[in-house]
Amino acid sequence: MNPVLGREMRERFRTRRAAPLFTLWVLGVGLVGYLMYLLAREIAQSGFGIGRAIAGGFVGRFLFETMALIMLTAVILVVPGLTATSVVAERERQTLHLLQVTQLSAFQLVLGKLGSSLAYLGLLVVAVMPVLALPLLFGGMGFGDVAAAVGMVLLTALMLGSVSIWVSARARSSRGAVAGSYLWAIGIGILSFLLLLGEFVVFHLDDPDGGPEGVEYVSTWVNPYFGMVSAIEAPLARRFEVPFPTPFTPFDAVLFVRQGQTDPFGVGFVEPGFAEPGGERLPTRRPPVWMYTVAIYLVIIVLTLRAATRRLRVPTSRIREPRRTRGSP
Repeated sequence: MNPVLGREMRERFRTRRAAPLFTLWVLGVGLVGYLMYLLAREIAQSGFGIGRAIAGGFVGRFLFETMALIMLTAVILVVPGLTATSVVAERERQTLHLLQVTQLSAFQLVLGKLGSSLAYLGLLVVAVMPVLALPLLFGGMGFGDVAAAVGMVLLTALMLGSVSIWVSARARSSRGAVAGSYLWAIGIGILSFLLLLGEFVVFHLDDPDGGPEGVEYVSTWVNPYFGMVSAIEAPLARRFEVPFPTPFTPFDAVLFVRQGQTDPFGVGFVEPGFAEPGGERLPTRRPPVWMYTVAIYLVIIVLTLRAATRRLRVPTSRIREPRRTRGSP
């Protein structure tokens, strides 16, 4: 195991605040999940003309979508705070030089810092996995949906963690590192919505319907919410229509507009299925958004880790064990 990773993990998991925060996190997510279940059940029961199977699928889908969005929002809010001070704190304590003269390379130091931060987050995600998978009992989704949601959450965490490590390696103070990391997280997670609004106004100013081929929204490529929804909903399909929206409804409307399936305001667009997976697949005119999101995030991860590695310079020479000759003990 990476020595830096092992030390950082012991320090994070053995603090007095680790157990209380972990307990509060699990209780908070469980409470929110239960409240969302009550809300979804009330909506399903108040819907006239909905069969029991479709109503059960609606409850499961509503609960799953809510928990997926909550997990992704938690990642955007938590990861920068966990990783922003990982390098700059060593510089402020004047212990960074001690790490640089060890036998570890600069890339190993960066991976150790990043891994220790994401390991704690990974434990939090694993702890609430039963809540995220609970909607499987109601139907309306499958194991592939859960895997897609968890995969996009972890990829977003890795991307934000890599950016925060790079910011931490460049920062001169902990406050500057935290502020810079959250600025990047807000820009990727929130400001991209404003860019989408601008694209929406520009593209649909003359053609409200967006044309039969739809409109490509470039800002959705970097937005983690659209990436996760696209990974879960792909391929777009016409399944069961219900008269109630779900948390994914605004994102689905944009995804359907990309494929030229509806007007830009989402009037009459077909909600993806609730009762069971599968259904009539709609024609795909453009690749799904999640492909662009994954590619962009992987590029960001590689570039930021490389930049952070170059900032952590280590001596070029290393102590090597002498070669043993034949006959030597």
